[in-house]
Amino acid sequence: MSDADRNRLVACRACGNRVAREARRCPACGTREPTAAELVPPAEPRRRRGLVATLVVLFALTAAGVAAVYVTRPPSPSLVPAQPELAPTPPVTPPPPPAASAPAPNAPSRSRGRTEWLFFFKPGDWLTRMADDGLLGVVVRVEKSHTFADGSTGPAYVVQSMEGEERVLDADELERTARLR
Repeated sequence: MSDADRNRLVACRACGNRVAREARRCPACGTREPTAAELVPPAEPRRRRGLVATLVVLFALTAAGVAAVYVTRPPSPSLVPAQPELAPTPPVTPPPPPAASAPAPNAPSRSRGRTEWLFFFKPGDWLTRMADDGLLGVVVRVEKSHTFADGSTGPAYVVQSMEGEERVLDADELERTARLR
């Protein structure tokens, strides 16, 4: 054999890649003896790929058809429980929301009679009413024990209004009806 014939490239019997005639392995697919006399036509792997692709498409179409049948068919009457006929109910109107800013008229103050009360507001805080955001005034001081007009004692806030008058307010009632400005 001449040097020209030895260096000549031929097709690999497995993948069709061009390899040297003297190559022991194909660099593309790794087949041993890629130039051996028994040649496998390179079209066969394509036929296998085509067969696999056809099977995948058929499977997908079958699955889509089965799903369409189950989705579009009406439910069988034996699977749907019979529902008794109910008389129409009148629309329900929700009760009006309770006034969040004002305590219940008969709710006793939780602060009366208590000697230890943790004050929420501190002197210098500006307060507004929760109901209408009306300005109540500024907290002047807190009193741990104040005697109210009804004779009971308890913690209280002294609040100065915008007009300059000071009012003494029950701590619990003020904390339930006012917020910081």
